[in-house]
Amino acid sequence: MRYTEAEFEQLIRDRVNEQLRTRNKAWNPQRAGSGEWENFGEFALEVMKAARNPRETDSRLVKAAGSPSSNEYTPDSMGYIVPTDFMAELLEVAVEESSLLNKCMIVPMAKSSINIPCFQAMDRSGSTLYGGLTAQWIQEEGTIAPPVRPRIGQIGLRLRKLATLAYVSNELIEDSPISIDPLFRRIFSTTIKWMLADAVLNGTGAGMPLGVLQSPALITVSAESGQTENTILYENVVNLYSRLWDKSAGVWFANHSILPQLMTMSLAVGTGGIPVWIPQSGASGKPYNTLLGLPLEFTEHCPALGTKGDLLLLDMSQYVLGQKSTGPRIDTSAHIAFLNDQLAYRIVMRLDGQGWWSSPLTPKNGPTLSPFIALESRS
Repeated sequence: MRYTEAEFEQLIRDRVNEQLRTRNKAWNPQRAGSGEWENFGEFALEVMKAARNPRETDSRLVKAAGSPSSNEYTPDSMGYIVPTDFMAELLEVAVEESSLLNKCMIVPMAKSSINIPCFQAMDRSGSTLYGGLTAQWIQEEGTIAPPVRPRIGQIGLRLRKLATLAYVSNELIEDSPISIDPLFRRIFSTTIKWMLADAVLNGTGAGMPLGVLQSPALITVSAESGQTENTILYENVVNLYSRLWDKSAGVWFANHSILPQLMTMSLAVGTGGIPVWIPQSGASGKPYNTLLGLPLEFTEHCPALGTKGDLLLLDMSQYVLGQKSTGPRIDTSAHIAFLNDQLAYRIVMRLDGQGWWSSPLTPKNGPTLSPFIALESRS
C-alpha cells in the first residue's frame, strides 16, 4: 500500500497515540482499585490475559513510579514477579508445617554471606569450658588464676540458589481462578517444604546446605553385637537417647519403613520378651507418636530401613538455617510455553544451613554427646 506524505504522518501519529492510550490504560491506578490482589488465582488469570492481549494488561501487573502496585515486569522471562506477600505466606506455611524446619535457628540474611560467632572448644574432660575457661573456689583474699580467652570460631553461611520450573495450563486457571488459589498455595508450599527438609537432612554442603547426616557433630551409634540386618532393637533406641545432649529438646525422625520394627520391638526378659511400643489396647489402639517421651515423626527424607540414619534423634534448635531476608521469589510468564498455552512458574530461593556444633561434646565424664544422633547401618 502506498501512502501520501500526509497519510503516512497521520498513520505514525495514530500509532503513537494508540501506544500512549495503551500505556495509560495499563498504568491507570484507578483501574486496579487499591492495587491489591484478592488471591493468587486472580493474579494468574490477569497474567494470562495480558499475554493474550497486552492492551488489556491490568495496572497491578505494572510497577509504575509512585504506584501502589506490588509487582513488576521481568524482561528476562517476559513475565511478572509473583507478589511478595504471597511468597512470604507460602514460606511461612511451609516452615510451620514441618517439625524438621520450624525448630531450626532461622537467620535472615541481607547479604550473600555471613559469619556467625560460635564456641569451638567441645572438650570438658579437663573440667574446663570453651577451651580453658573455668571458675575457681578460692579462700578469702585468695588469688584467682590468670584468665583464659575462650576459643571462638565462626559458622560461615553463603546463600545457595535453589530453583524449580513448573507449567500450569491456562484452562485450569481460566475455568476456576478462585478455587485454584488454595491449589497453588498447596503445591508451592509443599514443594518448598520438601526441598528444604531434604537439604537440611541430606545436603552435602557442595552448592547446597550441609545436612545433619554430614555434620561434623553427628554421632553414629553402632548396631548391637550380632544384630541381624534391617532390624531395630529396643537397645538401639535407648543407646541413641543416651547420647543426646539436651534430652528435653530432641525429636525422633524415622523412615516409614521402620514402623513394623518399632511395633514388634520387645525387651528381652529371661528366655522371652515383652513388647515395649504397643498401646495398652493392643492392635485395636492407635500406635504411639512418641518414643521415650519425645515426638516421633516419619519422613521419606530419612534413608530406608537398615541404612545409616533410618532412625535419627535430633535437636534442630542447634541447626542454623540462613535465608535471604527478602524471601523466595516466583516469576511467571505466558511466553515460555506459549505454544502449549501454559503459564510457566519459576521458583527461586536463596538459602544455606549447617549445624551449630563443630564436633560432638566430650563431657567431664561419660561418652560424647551431640544434638545430632543417628543409628548405624545394619544392612
